[in-house]
Amino acid sequence: MTGPESAVRVDLLGELRVRVADGEVVVGPPRQRAVLAILALRAGETVSRAELIDGVWGETPPASVEGSVHTYIHGLRRVLVAAGDVLTRTGPGYRLALAPDAVDAVAADSHARRARELAAAGNAAAAAEALEECLRLWRGVPLSGVPGPLAEAERVRLTELRFQLVEERAELLLELGRHREAIGELGEAVQAEPFRERLRALLMLALYRGGRRADALAEFEATRRLFVAELGLDPGPELTELQARVLRADPGLDAPTAAPAAPAVASMPAQLPHEILDFVGRADELAQLNRWRATVGQGSGALVISAVDGVGGVGKTALAVRFARRIAGEYPDGQLYLNLRGFDPIRPPLSATEALSQLLWSLGAGGQREDHDAQVAIYRTLLSDKRMLILLDNAESTEQVRELLPGPSNSLVLITSRNRLSGLVVRDGAHRLNLGVLTEDEALDLLRASVGRARIDGEPGAAAQLARLCGYLPLALRIAAEKISANAGTSLRDLVANLTAEQDRLDTLEAGDDEMSSVRAVFSWSYHSLDPEVARAFRYLGTLPSQTIGARATAALIDSRAAAASGLLDRLHEQNLLERAGDRFGFHDLVSVYAAELAEQQESPEDRTAALRRLIHWYLYALRAAYRRIMPVDSLFETGLPPTPYEVPDFATSDDAFAWCHVEAANIRALTRCAAELGDHAVAWQMPWYMYNYYYSAGLLTEWVDILDVAYHSAQQQDDLAPQLQVLNQIGIANSRLGRNDVAVRHLEHALEVTRETGDHHFRIRFLVNLASTLREMKHYERGITYAREAVQLADEVGGHYEDAGALDALCELYVEAGRPAEALECGTAGLTAARAAKNELLEVNLLINVGHAHRDLGDPAAALRDYEAALELCARLGNRYHEALASFGVAELHRRDGRYPEARQHARRALEAFVRLDAEEAAAAQAFLTALDAEDALDAG
Repeated sequence: MTGPESAVRVDLLGELRVRVADGEVVVGPPRQRAVLAILALRAGETVSRAELIDGVWGETPPASVEGSVHTYIHGLRRVLVAAGDVLTRTGPGYRLALAPDAVDAVAADSHARRARELAAAGNAAAAAEALEECLRLWRGVPLSGVPGPLAEAERVRLTELRFQLVEERAELLLELGRHREAIGELGEAVQAEPFRERLRALLMLALYRGGRRADALAEFEATRRLFVAELGLDPGPELTELQARVLRADPGLDAPTAAPAAPAVASMPAQLPHEILDFVGRADELAQLNRWRATVGQGSGALVISAVDGVGGVGKTALAVRFARRIAGEYPDGQLYLNLRGFDPIRPPLSATEALSQLLWSLGAGGQREDHDAQVAIYRTLLSDKRMLILLDNAESTEQVRELLPGPSNSLVLITSRNRLSGLVVRDGAHRLNLGVLTEDEALDLLRASVGRARIDGEPGAAAQLARLCGYLPLALRIAAEKISANAGTSLRDLVANLTAEQDRLDTLEAGDDEMSSVRAVFSWSYHSLDPEVARAFRYLGTLPSQTIGARATAALIDSRAAAASGLLDRLHEQNLLERAGDRFGFHDLVSVYAAELAEQQESPEDRTAALRRLIHWYLYALRAAYRRIMPVDSLFETGLPPTPYEVPDFATSDDAFAWCHVEAANIRALTRCAAELGDHAVAWQMPWYMYNYYYSAGLLTEWVDILDVAYHSAQQQDDLAPQLQVLNQIGIANSRLGRNDVAVRHLEHALEVTRETGDHHFRIRFLVNLASTLREMKHYERGITYAREAVQLADEVGGHYEDAGALDALCELYVEAGRPAEALECGTAGLTAARAAKNELLEVNLLINVGHAHRDLGDPAAALRDYEAALELCARLGNRYHEALASFGVAELHRRDGRYPEARQHARRALEAFVRLDAEEAAAAQAFLTALDAEDALDAG
């Protein structure tokens, strides 16, 4: 490609980075970066506006989302202007034209496929080299800092891909005898992902083959101690078995065993079931299965296992049969099919011996009466030189199917299961495809195929709502379609009305005469296979008012230890009753309804309420820990509750605390409302209060104002007026940040009236300062100065160093903006003394910048530069990016006045990048500054 698009490169395997014509550009605010990431991941394809909205905002976009998409596309075109028309409008969406290797994440997938092709062809050295080149593309956490559900899904996928490639390269290095090289790479990977057992096993094997048997055993012992301490679990069977083999110096660790000779197969079975006639969608999944199948080379002796798993009713068998029938012609020795009945509601699962007997019978060897081990040997012997397709449907566990796998052969095995069958991935090299629900378009296509296009397209709104209510789950959609077909005179709108009442959804989605067609029954088969402890956890998770949860919070909900809760979540995930994203777990919509029904049926109202209160109180204490890390304080007000006995997060840094608040924000909002409904008003006002720093920094202002309304209502239920004052203060700040300065002033003036009644001077100082700052933003300087002076006077009389510093800071900033630098310098200098005495570095850095402004306006650039540089040094230590940008911008203005344009441009760009990353309003001023600077520079050059 030689067009302008060849000049653009987008890197996603780390923090998003864009280069245009060999120069890095500032992409823009977080959601603009998210839009670019989606377009880059599908470079060369048209991405619809609906796909962009879903990928950036998820299921609850704001009302103004269409305008936001337009704004971000316009912004991206300005960013990419130097590359020409690489971002174009095409039909219903947008297309980003990039060279195939111009997106590192796309290039990584391509390199990985090439490496696997080389490995399958027996060229291990070239494959290892290709994987090394591929792994060098990663620079950190993929799509770091990019928001939205699609970015999160890609972050998980690309992180998993990286470690898969590390494992594959290590296996190749071990095959090539490059043990020392493998040890170094695996050691680094284990440090990054200490709980990944496959990495640990490969490291042990590399150490053993490198002549370091003692170190291999020490690695196992270190792993065991870590797993017991952190998870309450012992290492899995692969590591345990490997330790035993190392202890006895098993020769099998050095050389593989030879395959037995193979007699001829007596017959050519053709047992695949019929396809579903109205099969729709799944193009990506079918393509992925085909890519994995293609890695089996003719005569290579390789075996690929594709374990297809997913929640009940998602269409695993339909997909497997569809794929198997497509490729059946490439397996001339026949096709075997066996339903293992892993979750049959009537009959027990087949044992491995029963399954082997049926398979041997299909292969013409069913009359032999050997014991189980002999059956395994005969089965593998019969298949050893054949090219056969084997579909093992509805498997219950790894143990049920492991002995049904051929030995070295060119056969392909497809396995479907509701469980993840992780043992096959770890020990047998299986490729695991987790099958999700259909897309909206696919769901509507399924309804059209089942009911008829005219009926569905005749009521498009009702059809779309019906698909959503069915959770885009194929089984639920087919049941709904059956109801539509059976009631030809009933409109879709009527069925939608029945489904809208959420608690009735599972009752409505039931065919009536076939248990296998009941959504409730399908879920119940998985549920009834659970141990009592796991089943109880499932029910309690059904009481959650939020979408996802972590292990520590789950421990509080179910009254357990964190390590035990983690194990229970993993087991529910293994059963596909929970979906997992990183270290968090959540339900599919319909599974959530089923869990909630079970909780209501089997747990008393008192127990459900007690569980929710444990969870709410845990979140309150976790929030206090986060707040204390972000804002170190000597003490916090009393919660009115006993301390939670459950483990809360231990935040090492303020960034860790912010990250936790970001992940948990939706849960905290939901649980705040839940606390208010339960009458736990002491919690309901405190939880939003402790989120102040997160909301203030993240800029989620509408959400902040909404939850503060709940907090204020609960604060009004308290006997003490102090909670009302605490919340009113934040309501004023939030509304001011939202641009509702008149609303903020009204709340703050009301709070001042309350302080006159209570005589609380400390609150009064705080409200006076915030009123002054809000009026400054409204450019009502004189009125703001009046309030700030009153705050300074009151702080001098009754306050401490902190109150003095805060009041003087507000007055200094007002004087700067009002053009009164001498007065600003006087009160700013006094404020610095007070801030340092209070040991409040946030106030100190803000005052340093304002004093710098005062020196600048008084014509003392040397003093101003000293102030800005002191602020920059303090920001670097604190990790305070916002004030660092303000100080950098101040330095840029000084350099511009001196005609030092390169230095001014450097500092202004640094400030702009930070403002954009933080979505700060100062970004516009920084951009205007750079534009004016370029014009001045060009004028001087001319």
